[in-house]
Formats: sequence, C-alpha cells, structure tokens
Amino acid sequence: MEKLAREIVAAADARSRRLRELVLAPEILVMPGAYDVLSALLFEQLGFQAIQGTSGGIAAVLGYPDGEVMSREQTVAVTGEIAAAVSVPVNADAERGYGDAVAVGATVRALIAVGCAGMNLEDGAEQRKNEPRRLVEVGEQLDKIAAVMAARRELESEFFLNARVDSFLVMSDDPKRALEEGIRRGNIYAAAGADCVFFLHIEEREIIGRLAREIKAPVSILAGLKAPGARELQDLGVARVSYGSAFTKAAIAAVKRLALEIRDSGTATALKDAVTTQEMRALVSRKK
Repeated sequence: MEKLAREIVAAADARSRRLRELVLAPEILVMPGAYDVLSALLFEQLGFQAIQGTSGGIAAVLGYPDGEVMSREQTVAVTGEIAAAVSVPVNADAERGYGDAVAVGATVRALIAVGCAGMNLEDGAEQRKNEPRRLVEVGEQLDKIAAVMAARRELESEFFLNARVDSFLVMSDDPKRALEEGIRRGNIYAAAGADCVFFLHIEEREIIGRLAREIKAPVSILAGLKAPGARELQDLGVARVSYGSAFTKAAIAAVKRLALEIRDSGTATALKDAVTTQEMRALVSRKK
C-alpha cells in the first residue's frame, strides 16, 4: 500500500485521538448527524465536541436511498468536505465498508486521506429483494475488522472504528435472541480491535444497561423519539449517542412546511423560525 503523506495521517490522528478521548470520558459523547457542510458548521457552533456523518442523510440530500447505493467515492467526498469545514472530529458512516475486506482497507485509507477521525462499520448484510434482513457471518465481519486494523498499521494511523451490530434490526421479532447475539458479536468485535460497539433499534432501558455492562468496550446507541435521553443513557453506562438521519428529516420537514404554506396560501409565516441572513453568513464566514 502506498503510504499517505505523514502530515495527512498526523492531522487525522489528532482528531482520532480526540474522538477516542471523548468516547472514553465519563460524560456521554453526543454526536449529531451532519448531512452537509452547513449542518456540520452549525453543530460545531452550538458546541458539540464531535460530529457523526449520516449515510442516510448524505444519501438523501444527493437523491439516493440509504444502504450503499451511493458510491464510496461520493461518501468520502461529502464526508471529507464536512471534516475539512470543522475543527472537531468527524466520524464517517462507511456502512458495510463498500465491498469485501480488501475494499474495506481502501475505504479506511480514503477516509483518513480526507481527515476523518474514524468510521462506522455495520454487520447487517445487503438486503436482497423479497428476502428478510440478515447478518453477515461473524468470520466475514472479522475479516473486515482485520482489514481496518491492517490499514491502521500500514499507515501508522490511530483511526477509530465504531463497530455496528445489527442484531436488533435483523431479529426484531425475538428481542432475547437479538440481545444475546448483540452481546456475543459486540465482545467479538471489541476483542478484534473495535474502539466502540454501536447498536440501533433499542429503546428499552434494561436492554441498553445490560449491553453497557456486558460488552467489554464503550457502547454507542442510536437514539430516536422513544429512546431515553442522553443523561439517562449516560446513567445506564452508554459512552456515545448518535441520531442517524434525524437532523436531515427534521430539516426537510421544515422545508416542507414552508413550501406547503407558500403553495397553499401564498404566505411565508413559517420563516419566523428560520435563521436570519446574518446568522447564516456568520455560520459560513470561516469558509471564505
């Protein structure tokens, strides 16, 4: 593998170290999901210490559905723009890694090259038409994690890996089995080098607390409308919380409200909640 310039890796490493420090700190790390540069600039201005790239949000903004329909190159380009626009660590959503173990290594290299601190890597298999969701075999996922570790060694990088376990998504009809498989896979991924283990589709406090207690690595939760709040998640032992495409959905909902009002009544009272031109200009002033 051709080495990246040392200064490029060093710049990404500084952010990787900061992200790792934040995840290991006693206080829960709240990571909002940026879908473009403007949203990332806003999150930084509001004081968030790290930002998660949202695959679903980025894809939607570019007119794609979620699920690796976008190319790796597109994901890297947008996430790289986000990372370059802010000073806080940005964790990319690399979905399933964009291919086999060899391709995962290339994904890691590309994300380091654009300044990302780390990435998510999920173990849900590609969903085939008219077939139920499934998990990839543990051995296949371990090959991908090993590829991440190999790329880190070859580049002498401190890149952060947030290993996503999709058991609660795939086994939604059997919560007990989903929990057992989630703990099993989470500990296997942690032993293989994952810095954090990430779960989604969980709202029950007892299950969240058990994951945090039994997995031998920091645990991250995707929070939604019915999930416990960040402070309660911290009390349950969760190290990190993110929100997926929630901010993208909220943003397009605001656009829809204004558009419907203008279409149906010709008024624009919804603008009362909008940021001002001056506020917008202040957000992007550092991009001059």
